[in-house]
Amino acid sequence: MADILTQLQTCLDQLATQFYATIGYLTTYHDNSPAIPPPNPTSAPALAKIQKNSSNPPIPASAAAILQNNNTSMASPAGGPATGAITPGPVVNSAGGAGAGVDADAAGEESLPPRPDSPRTFAARQRELARDLVIKEQQIEYLISVLPGIGSSEAEQERRIRELEGELRGVEREREKRIRELRVLRRRVEGVFGGVENGIYGGR
Repeated sequence: MADILTQLQTCLDQLATQFYATIGYLTTYHDNSPAIPPPNPTSAPALAKIQKNSSNPPIPASAAAILQNNNTSMASPAGGPATGAITPGPVVNSAGGAGAGVDADAAGEESLPPRPDSPRTFAARQRELARDLVIKEQQIEYLISVLPGIGSSEAEQERRIRELEGELRGVEREREKRIRELRVLRRRVEGVFGGVENGIYGGR
């Protein structure tokens, strides 16, 4: 389990993320008119500017140029329409395929803002988001309350630190004493094993 400071940092990051998500929802799904009107209110909507798909099949740009040259060479001297001239279909660039118009429609629809929520749904989600913020804030307050040193003055904390340092030195001295005792016991055990080995092999 992570220490209290790590948990506190995680909760603060989560709270910042919740604030961002809450502001994003309130800004996107409200049913009020924008505070700042668009710069050109008479401009046509985005969907009205998109050209619809043509019924004629698209042809490559190189083929369209060849057809255009043929039509020019086959034109009558009087300037009238040429006999047997072929009228090319809509020209599209090489990057756009047969679905270029469909992609344009999809891009136009994606650029439009989403539909606002109903007043009841909007109010319910507001309460849910506010409740989540309150719960996260209470978690942060609890983690702060259980931090060591909360409610103690600076002098008391310094005195406690000195006491812990003294206890740590005493534990370290005890550890070194135990290490010396273990070394003595290990030498005794090694001596016993050596005597047993000499007794077994020395009788042969």
